[in-house]
Amino acid sequence: MNPLLDLHRQADAELQPYGEIEIVSTFGEPQAEYAAVRKACGLMDLPQRGFLELTGRDRLPFLNNLLSNQTYDKGAKTGLAAGAGVYAFLLNAKSGRIITDVCAMELGDRTLLEADRRVIEPVRAMLDRYLFVEQVKLADRSDELHEVALHGPGSLQVLRDAGAAVPDALAQDGSSATKLFDQDVIIRRDDVASVPGYFLIVPSSAARKVWMELISRSATPTEIGRRALRPIGWAAFNATRIEGGRPLFGIDFDDSVLPHETGPLLNRAVSFTKGCYPGQEIVARMHARQQFARKIVGIRMESDALPIAGNKVYDAAGDNEVGGITSSTLSPVLSNVAVCLGIVKKPHFTTGATVRVPAEGQMRTGTVVELPFLRAAGNG
Repeated sequence: MNPLLDLHRQADAELQPYGEIEIVSTFGEPQAEYAAVRKACGLMDLPQRGFLELTGRDRLPFLNNLLSNQTYDKGAKTGLAAGAGVYAFLLNAKSGRIITDVCAMELGDRTLLEADRRVIEPVRAMLDRYLFVEQVKLADRSDELHEVALHGPGSLQVLRDAGAAVPDALAQDGSSATKLFDQDVIIRRDDVASVPGYFLIVPSSAARKVWMELISRSATPTEIGRRALRPIGWAAFNATRIEGGRPLFGIDFDDSVLPHETGPLLNRAVSFTKGCYPGQEIVARMHARQQFARKIVGIRMESDALPIAGNKVYDAAGDNEVGGITSSTLSPVLSNVAVCLGIVKKPHFTTGATVRVPAEGQMRTGTVVELPFLRAAGNG
């Protein structure tokens, strides 16, 4: 149960389904919500995210044997330091395909895995099957913890004005434990939308207080008439994360995809030096040969005619199907041109390649471009 759902309904938010739950699509002003992310700070509820907690002295070497990224250095016999984190894939041992992605946060006395809430229990059961003599305990904390996010250049200042002690240079995927409104909060950094992004993990019992306090403290417009913070929904976030070139599991890729096919996520999610884990041999072979049949790319269209997710992508002549669109948006900061994420076959995923995509009743021309569409500006 989302502890903030009643608040969203009271605010007349438009809701949309996400699996078996509802998330906010918009609070009624999608353009203002988009502007908040790009110019100030947008506050987003994330009831669709869940948490798996690992405790016990063997938890980091145990995870290191299962995830695609490094949580433990076998040579130095040291694990992630408190406050460090990694993004990683959990792979199918036989096929090397992605079961799910996770954000691993080392908190000193425990490790949290953050992922799509729908996969938490299956992942817990899967990890449990790998446990033999290791001193590790697994617990689903999805009902006890709740996540909200702040996206925008003003996010850090909003947190500090609210009394949170946030390090000046919190690393990407790093986390910091602090107090916010007398509540224990874990703050995780991830610039999903090419602006500073801070994810707040709070006790579910405190989520309502944290949400209302953040909004009430920022309700008065500044001297230039702009709110320091505005609640935002999926519509605004989705547009900004596409501009930021961030593919999402369950939307842009799924369990049919190999790590090398995830485009910009590969180097963030995979360590090529850490040693064995389920699916590692397939990943290593593809990396050595640099042979993969398709990957996620950015496609910048020539106009504002918007392809929709599921539309096919064709070669430059428009004759042969070479892929499909997974996400798309009109980009206000890029002169309202349509930009897309899509999975495209080799050799058409080469930067600069011309493709054709049906949009608004006609075949339209697009160009494969390097992601992200919009570069990050500033660290704070």
